[in-house]
Amino acid sequence: MSRNILIITQKVDEQDDLLGFFVDWIGEFAKHFDRVFVITLAEGKYDLLDNVSVYSLGKERNNSKIARFFNFYKYLFKLVPQSSVIFAHMSPVFVIASWPVAVIYRRRIILWYLHRSVTFRLKVAEKLCYKIVTAAKESLKFTSDKILETGHGININKFRTDRSWSEGQLKILSVGRISKIKNYETLLNAVKILKDKGIDFGLKIIGQPVMAPDFEYFEHLKLLKEKLNLGDTVQFLGFVPHNKIYDYYKESNVVVGLTPEGGIDKTILEGMASGCIVLTSNKANQKYFGSYTDELIFNHSDHNDLANKMIALKNNSHEHNKNISCFMVESVSDHHQLENLTSKISSLL
Repeated sequence: MSRNILIITQKVDEQDDLLGFFVDWIGEFAKHFDRVFVITLAEGKYDLLDNVSVYSLGKERNNSKIARFFNFYKYLFKLVPQSSVIFAHMSPVFVIASWPVAVIYRRRIILWYLHRSVTFRLKVAEKLCYKIVTAAKESLKFTSDKILETGHGININKFRTDRSWSEGQLKILSVGRISKIKNYETLLNAVKILKDKGIDFGLKIIGQPVMAPDFEYFEHLKLLKEKLNLGDTVQFLGFVPHNKIYDYYKESNVVVGLTPEGGIDKTILEGMASGCIVLTSNKANQKYFGSYTDELIFNHSDHNDLANKMIALKNNSHEHNKNISCFMVESVSDHHQLENLTSKISSLL
């Protein structure tokens, strides 16, 4: 029997700001399997190898939920018999929904999951699947013998850049959905301190609000920016397609993450892959920072501590910042490279 994999995911679109990275994952799986079948809720732009077949349930065409339901099972009964394993990406619902067909054809289901929330659906999916793979065990708030840590799956080559550390503007970047947990007001208050001290900087925030509370929070941030008189030094860039995001990392020299301790933030790892120096309040990242931990982790919601960390980077010697940058690239390559993730998942067969 051919060595094939069936992937079930939410979207196949390299331009999507949240799920665009997954096109690279599919491309990497295509190197490990004879055929890759993908069932997706919606599809957009992508360029994949000839051994990849994508079956959309038609959400991008506004298909009804009933139509998507019947298409889903039509594709399952067509593709599961041809597949060696089922890989469900992010959603426990995909595990639960595909399990009856998987049982009929005696196929194992592997779930990728790294969300903070532990839902009833996740608990059910844990019972039904063969393995749960995740970036880091800190990404999950429950324990199971089925959990396997694989790293985050960063396509290092797309972020890698030749970087020089010289005097000039401190170019700060923060990427992520505009939501309260991202704690952007701490960043705005921190750069206000930089401005008052006459430090040359520019801050770009990439991301957009999604849920109703996010839009209220975004209005709060815009008002705070005006109150702090930050002007053009701070730019809210909104949506940026994933296949365009690399350039923003490459032109920045500092990437800031402001979430509380928990799962590993992918944007921090992307910043590391591009050779940026990252600053984060999420202590779960410290195992990737080595001897630079104290320089790179600031106290959560403490804008004074964050400002001091940024000022210290600005005052560092070029050689010291270059050493940190090189360590960032090496660390993310060792722990979170995409090739390693797909190899670990493929080896489960």
